Amino acid sequence: MKLHERIALWVTPPLVPLLLALANTRGPLAIIPRKMMNFWQRHNLGLHGPASMRDFEVRLSKIGPKDICLDLGANMGAFTAKLAATGAVVHAYEPDPFCFAALKKRFAGQKNVHLHQQAVAHENGMTKLRRAKEFDSFPELYSEASSIVFNNASMDDVNTIDVQMRSFVDVVRQLGQPVSIVKMDIEGAEFAILDQLLADQARNVVLPIGAMFVETHERFFPDRLKMVWDLRRPDVQRALPYPIDTYWP
Repeated sequence: MKLHERIALWVTPPLVPLLLALANTRGPLAIIPRKMMNFWQRHNLGLHGPASMRDFEVRLSKIGPKDICLDLGANMGAFTAKLAATGAVVHAYEPDPFCFAALKKRFAGQKNVHLHQQAVAHENGMTKLRRAKEFDSFPELYSEASSIVFNNASMDDVNTIDVQMRSFVDVVRQLGQPVSIVKMDIEGAEFAILDQLLADQARNVVLPIGAMFVETHERFFPDRLKMVWDLRRPDVQRALPYPIDTYWP
């Protein structure tokens, strides 16, 4: 680890409130606190990501054919397969046609896997799915970056696809029974869903969910650093009606 990285790890924790405030400002002064917070977040992910995976495996060991699971952002189906191996009913959502074709081939004839060529978001409707500029060179890899939210320099404004969005709340409610595990890796669309869930929980409106494992992308959205930081606080986690693990790698 480089000297400046060691310094960042040492000085960041006591300065979190100040750094978060500075990171949300505009201008060149915001760059340094954003870099410090993003490095700290990546460090925490390296520390806690394996624990998140272990918790996922523990929960997998406790479910079976009577359970329902959601794989949101299924990509090529790695975690769809893990969930399906328990015998649970798995609903896998993936909007990218390339990945969806691979999912159909991989899970053909597997009756407990239900595939949906849709993006999951905070609302229903239509939107554009953007692919990474390098997509055509290695689609199996760069399909992981396909997003209905990201529109930065690494995304291709030409290689876009019109896709249907399904509201996360509607997806869960229309299943008609509790969802044991939600794995969510939806490239930036998670924040609006988390906003919605936390607002509903504040009004005592709670979805029937066992646990959520969410990959967050605050490194692209500095204004979301505080939200993710707060969600990881033990006191906040204890107050949630179900665990929302944001260390999912």
